[in-house]
Amino acid sequence: MNKTEAQGLGRRGLLAAGTVAPLLAGLARPAAAQAPSALPAAGQPILIRGAFILSMDPAIGDLPQGDILVQDGVIRAVAASIPAPEGALVLEGAGRIVLPGMVNGHIHLAQTMQRGLSTEHSFGGYFQTIVLRHSNRMTPADVQLADQAGGLEQIAAGVTTVMDWSRETMSPDHADAALAGLDAAGIRAVLAYTAPPIPQGGDAAAINGRMIAHARSLLAARAEGLVRIWTCLQGPDFTPLAPALADMKRLAELGVPIAIHTGAGIYPNRKTRLLAQLDAEGLLNERLQIVHANTHEADEYKLAADRGVMLCSTPEVEMRMGHGHPSMFQAAAAGMKVSVGTDIPSMVGGGILPQLRVAMAAELHRINAAALAAGQGVPATPPVTARQMLEFATIGGARGLGLDRVTGSLTPGKRADILVVRADQPLTTPRSDPAGLVLLQAGAGEIETVLVDGRIRKRDGRLTVPGSDAVFARLQARAEEMAAAAR
Repeated sequence: MNKTEAQGLGRRGLLAAGTVAPLLAGLARPAAAQAPSALPAAGQPILIRGAFILSMDPAIGDLPQGDILVQDGVIRAVAASIPAPEGALVLEGAGRIVLPGMVNGHIHLAQTMQRGLSTEHSFGGYFQTIVLRHSNRMTPADVQLADQAGGLEQIAAGVTTVMDWSRETMSPDHADAALAGLDAAGIRAVLAYTAPPIPQGGDAAAINGRMIAHARSLLAARAEGLVRIWTCLQGPDFTPLAPALADMKRLAELGVPIAIHTGAGIYPNRKTRLLAQLDAEGLLNERLQIVHANTHEADEYKLAADRGVMLCSTPEVEMRMGHGHPSMFQAAAAGMKVSVGTDIPSMVGGGILPQLRVAMAAELHRINAAALAAGQGVPATPPVTARQMLEFATIGGARGLGLDRVTGSLTPGKRADILVVRADQPLTTPRSDPAGLVLLQAGAGEIETVLVDGRIRKRDGRLTVPGSDAVFARLQARAEEMAAAAR
């Protein structure tokens, strides 16, 4: 167990089979499972009863039949059997698998409004169409609507935490709108606040100063809670080195993580030994997330790991657009904190499970092809497992955003970000291998219930956030207007 894990697991004494029942016995009253549509009142305990639990916490392990108690947004106990507190909402877990909510480590969430427009795009076509003809024209109201709809989509797919790399925060008003959309969706999020492009003849110092002043005010208000603030930049692989480094140093003064895209072979200004150069400038540290990072030199992943750098891989977009083979396995082997993301909703959707499947297949293909080319047989036991892939999406994803003390595992004391997956449906019966079933068989339709911060955001397969249908109706109408204007 690493230091961060140890700091976040202070209530593990609740887990022993002999301790949970006596602790809660005084509260216990008979409680029957409520009607499927019931939602808990404020402060009402929630008990998930009799599920197969994939805790993603090595101190707890898997429970073939177990209970989870949630109250006030916190996981209070995980055990084989927990007496139901008086007045608890009891969720039936029989025939279900429960695991932590998934983490989407990199998504341009406002592009939810451009869903499907990049179906046939190359990297260049994507920038010419989405970035220059759509993203740069979005109003604050557009950003709020798209972020709310995107957050709801992610919840429906089992994602409880997103890192929104928002190039659409072109002004303080856009940033406020993005936060309003995330708040309305009720998803845990990191909003990565961008430095806007400077128009020709614009006052760069004034524009950047206004953005930094606004970001500082947001940081003071969002240091804790469901939505937090990062910053994001184009980075040195998109601009000349000197101004890129100056931007990174300027934003580093805010003391929050910086996210940049790096190391893809298709980037027009890709620089060799970039991570080593960032290290020499004091910018390679635990407050940096590198995205994609497909083609860095092998020793640089180890250097980044030693400095605490986070990495996010977006396998499907990377392989389609020519970034290179997903670097997540090489980075994880070097010791880096790795998350997985979906990247651009204009091309791909469906949450994190499809990305995990693509990544697993790609890595096994690479390993098998190398073995066959060397005159060897393919490994009898594949070296990439379903459990490893689910870790990338849960506790690994939380580490990759610096949130592993908050979420990522079903650990008492952490916030209650929880998925309940049906394991008795046409796509998920029989339940022979629970981890493999979730990874390779289940989809959004089998994700029955989603809790974010202890609040039920999806129940019986439907979103419970008020007004969700109206949000998607408005999104459709506005997307059609923007598409017509961009022709």
